[in-house]
Formats: sequence, C-alpha cells, structure tokens
Amino acid sequence: MRSELLEELKEITAFFSSYIRVSSSEGIRKSQDRVKKFIKKLKLPFVEENFEVEKNIPLEGSIRVDNVSLEAYPFVGSSWGEREAKVVDEHDEVEGKIALVRVGGERETDKVRRLKERGAVGAIFYLEELETPFIGNISDEPFIAVSVDRKTAEALKGKKVRIEAKVKKTKVRGRNIYFDIGRGPFIYVTAHLDSKPFVYGALDNAVGVALVLTLAKELRYVYHYPFRLRFMITDAEELGLEGAKHHVKNLKHAYYVVNIDSVGWCNPAVIYRDAHGYNGEKIMEKFEKHLADLRINIPFKEGRRGRSDHVPFKEKGVEALFLSSNPFTLRHTFYDTYEAIDWNVIEMWFDVISSFLRRFHNL
Repeated sequence: MRSELLEELKEITAFFSSYIRVSSSEGIRKSQDRVKKFIKKLKLPFVEENFEVEKNIPLEGSIRVDNVSLEAYPFVGSSWGEREAKVVDEHDEVEGKIALVRVGGERETDKVRRLKERGAVGAIFYLEELETPFIGNISDEPFIAVSVDRKTAEALKGKKVRIEAKVKKTKVRGRNIYFDIGRGPFIYVTAHLDSKPFVYGALDNAVGVALVLTLAKELRYVYHYPFRLRFMITDAEELGLEGAKHHVKNLKHAYYVVNIDSVGWCNPAVIYRDAHGYNGEKIMEKFEKHLADLRINIPFKEGRRGRSDHVPFKEKGVEALFLSSNPFTLRHTFYDTYEAIDWNVIEMWFDVISSFLRRFHNL
C-alpha cells in the first residue's frame, strides 16, 4: 500500500472515529458529508438512498441499589421504564426477578426472548472478558435491558435493585451512499458507517469505511474487468441491518458481495458461517485460492453470533464474502477507539482485497 494512501486512510478514519455515529445523529451526518466529499474528488457520480425506520434509541440508564445510583447503558430496542426486583443469575429461577446475563453464546435478542418466557422482568448484561459495559441490541423487544461493567454486575447479584432505561422512539432517517466503477453485473463492496450508541466504533466500522473509500481510489483508473464494482456505505447496520435491508428490496444483477466489517483488529478472519448460516461457497473458494497464491494465511472461522450487512444480500441469493476479525473482544465497547486499530492488519487487508478484486474474473 502506498504510504500517501495509508496516511489518507488514517486521516479519514480519525475523522469518523471522532464522532459517535448513531443513525440520524449529527455525528453520522458529518461523517456522510465526509464520504461524499471524498467521492466527489474521485469525480464519480454517486447515489444517496434515503429510508426511514422506527427504533427505540437509548438515551441513558441507571441502577439504584442501597440508596446509590449507578450508571447503566440501555440496549438498542430496550423499552422505556423501570423495574424493581432482586437480581439473580440468568440460569437460576428468574420469574419476577432481574436476570444477570453474561454476553456471549446466543445473541442478546434470543436471550431476552427466553428470559421473558421464563418470567424475568428485566436484564442486566455484562462482559466477562473486559471491564467495560457492552452496548447491545434486543430488536425492539418489549423488555428493559441495560449493561454495566463486570465488577458492578458481580456486586449486584442477590440484591434488590431498581433498573431504569430512558429511550426515545425515533423515526430514524437513514442514508446509504453508493457509487460504481466499471460495467457489467455487480460485485458489491460494502461497509457500514454507523456506530452503536455511546461508543465511537473506530474498528466497528470507521476504519472499514475508510478502507472501502481508499480501495475505490486505488482502483479508480486501473479497473477494466467484466464486473461492475459497486462501493456502498450503509447506514443503520447497528440498528438491525436496516440500510442493507432497504437496498436489497430492488436488487438486480448482483452476483457477489464483499462485506468489510471490523477488520482493524489483530485477529483477521474470513467468517465462513455466521448467525444466518453459511456464506457464499463460490466466492469463498475464490478468496481461498487468492490467499494461497499470495501465500497469506487468513483463517476461515465460524462466527455463530456474527451478523452484518451481507445477510440481506445472502437472503436474496447473492454470494457473500464476510471479512472481519474473530475473536473481536472490543466489539460494542468503550475500548473501540482509534488507538486500538492495528495498521499493519489494515495494510494487509488493503493489499489482499484490492488484488482480489483485480484478479476476481481469473480465479
């Protein structure tokens, strides 16, 4: 990767990473303006694709225990309200109680659904691996779910507490931005720009968007192959893949999608199977051959909790390649900042993906 292009990639990433980029917020609008400014410099036409969805967006939360108020972080989709009850482990009898839930295994939405069936009145989530809250999503389940750090979670077990979540039912005005290079049927190259509430999302997914933009700049004048590259920066991925869902409603002539999400961490991986099943067999075979030709070892891993913007494409029959990190310990936490990015890994991804797109028709 050319040094000047790497410096530009770093500068764009730093700009995005200075904002919390929740859909419809000022932070994402400023970031989208930066995307459009970059594309205009490439002198390429682009499309702004607008959509609307209603979501419960968290504002703030708290836990009251022993006459002390502790800060907590409501999940996306959590209900507004408060619940008072004893805190018990999720594996104990939870009826009429608040469940203490470790992040991991099943997706948070599925855990909440099971807790509701068992009669729990609320949930407090925590991460076992890191001393930080985890910002999750429960897909607008009518339930109160908040997060705290591990030490706080351990101290709450067995106590009677009152949890409170303040959320706002919001008409989210989302915006995808896409542009094309070349002609023919489409290979999509996608990355989401939005972040979870409360976090800056440098790895997830500011650097992914910057990588897509610099890939486009690199290929702008050298791509002359029988597929059209459509570079798409999506919105509202963190609210339930809403931008990608909207785009694929009218999808035509798309054969493949390369989805770049959370690639700047120290564990690069190709996710061959995620929460929605296996990804594209043909495109993964091509990518595996490409890696072998380059003599680069990127492991193919299963990510049962993985879910990103390739999923709506996959459900339309499009072959999906999901490039990410696994394990990705910092996901949806306050540690996901610009300082956490491994730039050697980003340079590797840039070289691998740009050459893959150039060689695609011959693999």
